[in-house]
Amino acid sequence: MSGTRLSRVLWLLFSLFVVYGATIPFQFTADHELLVRHLSRISPNPLRSAVTGRWLSGSDAVQNVLLFVPFGVFGILSLRRSRSMASAVVIVTALGAALSVMVETLQLFTLDRITSSSDVATNTLGAFLGAAVTRVATPLGARVFDWLEEAGLFDNDTFYPLIVAIGVVAIAAWEPFDVTIDVGELAPRVRSLLADPWQFNGVTDEGVAMLQHALVAAALCRWLAQVGSRSTAVTAFGLGVALTFSLEASQLFISSRMPGLEDALVGAAGVAIGTLLWTVGRTSERHAPWIALIVLGTAAGAAMQMLSPFERAAEPNGVQWLPFMNYYEVTTFTTLSHALELMLIYLPLGFCVARWSRPSSRATATVILIVMAIAIPIEYLQRFVAGRHPDVTDPSLSVLGGWCGAWIGQRYRRQDH
Repeated sequence: MSGTRLSRVLWLLFSLFVVYGATIPFQFTADHELLVRHLSRISPNPLRSAVTGRWLSGSDAVQNVLLFVPFGVFGILSLRRSRSMASAVVIVTALGAALSVMVETLQLFTLDRITSSSDVATNTLGAFLGAAVTRVATPLGARVFDWLEEAGLFDNDTFYPLIVAIGVVAIAAWEPFDVTIDVGELAPRVRSLLADPWQFNGVTDEGVAMLQHALVAAALCRWLAQVGSRSTAVTAFGLGVALTFSLEASQLFISSRMPGLEDALVGAAGVAIGTLLWTVGRTSERHAPWIALIVLGTAAGAAMQMLSPFERAAEPNGVQWLPFMNYYEVTTFTTLSHALELMLIYLPLGFCVARWSRPSSRATATVILIVMAIAIPIEYLQRFVAGRHPDVTDPSLSVLGGWCGAWIGQRYRRQDH
């Protein structure tokens, strides 16, 4: 599937997702009096909340803006390159505004949703920002790519996997991207860190983090070895640990994250494991053992994260069969964070299987089957874990993460083979 065609499919799917998410749990009504009440609550001032009547909070505004940024990104990538920058951005922004107006209108006829002019304004702003940044960044990124290629960084087949591995650990460290530079918020966080440098809150994502950092280390070793670096393992270990501690420290500026020495050391341990495995197996031409290790590591890490706190429930928990119903009850940042966590668990697996599969045409199907074989049993086991709520949405997001990894891996194969 071509990049433009894929972008159009994703644009359509995202639009359908917005409609779905804005109307769930689908409690529609034709009550005329309720419709009148909903209309009366709409403020002509988009800076005022329809719920509280007060000024719109910054967190609510940011969440609504972020919701529509992907619409702008996919929209720009879906249009013909021949369009001028201004016309492309205007078209996508107008379509984003139209989609927002449509879902807000649908909410007039629901029992539990509030139609808001502020939502339309912030959603439109999100579509504009996504479109504008993508329209500017796409040609700029192409020029940077060409410059790096001319500089010789892409002359071997190890640089692209390294960038993907670093991207995974960076996204894992920074999601859900609720950046803050507010001194009033940073100061208490610094005091908390100084009082408790470990910041240990129980076993959760340590297995996944260790695997992700191990893959960074292995990718670093391969790249350094191919560019002729001396003391490859030592250099890779030093660079990997430096990256780990830098990303952990940067979480100080992410509102929903908190840096800690425990997480940093887990990442460093992953770097050590990845470096050791590369040193032991660097002469091997067989890919099957590596794939087996990644599959086992992914399964163990996913089970550790999704079955924590490992306490048996008094009675089996019910399964949520309506997609995204549980997500509807939490904030946008929490939803984004959980979705990204699930996808990032399986993205490296998808990438590696697609990279090493023969023939490549079966790679995506293979990845989906492997992810389902891991994610579905783990989700089912959540029925018996206290505090866990099995949800049909989670395996779907897991499969999406594996598919994304396979797609990225297949693009890599096409570029280099």
